[in-house]
Amino acid sequence: MEKVVCGAETKRTGNPCQRRALESGRCKLHGGKSTGPKDKEKHRQSLKGNKNALKTGEYETISFDALSEEEQELIKQVSDDPKELIKSNIGVLEIRQRRILLRYAVEKQKKKPNSKLLNSLEEALTRLSGKELDYIRELHNVSAETTDNDNGSLDTFIDIMADIRDLRKSRIGS
Repeated sequence: MEKVVCGAETKRTGNPCQRRALESGRCKLHGGKSTGPKDKEKHRQSLKGNKNALKTGEYETISFDALSEEEQELIKQVSDDPKELIKSNIGVLEIRQRRILLRYAVEKQKKKPNSKLLNSLEEALTRLSGKELDYIRELHNVSAETTDNDNGSLDTFIDIMADIRDLRKSRIGS
C-alpha cells in the first residue's frame, strides 16, 4: 500500500509536507484531525464570556448582558440628546479605562509582571485618553452650538417684541 502524504505547503520552505495524511487528506498538523465543533449552539455558548484573547480591553466587545449591574444602570440612563450621548460615550471610555487600570494593577502585583502587557495597557490608556479628549472637545462644540442657537432664538424673540412695540406706537400715534 502506497503511503499517502499530506501535501500542504510548509510556511518556512514552501515545500509540500511529507507527513502521513489522515482520512481527510491532511496530516494532524495541517487540519486533518479537526472537523470543528459538532454542535454549533453548544460551541457558541462555550465562547460566551471567553476573555482568553483579551489584552488591554480597549477594543473589547461590550454587550449589555455581559455588563455588571452597575454598568447596566449606566447604559439605561442613555439619552438621545447629543450632549447626553457624548457624555455616555465618555462614560463608556471611563469604564474601559477602569478595567484596564484593574488589569494593570493585577499584572503589576505578580512576581514576574509581563512588561509587554504592561506597555500595551499603558498605550491603550493613552489612546483612550485621547479619545476622551476628542469627546470632550465635541461636547464643547455641541454646547457652543446650542448656546448660539439659544441666543439666536432669544434675539428673534426680542426682535418680535420690538416689532410689536413699534406697531403699538404707530397705532397709538395715528
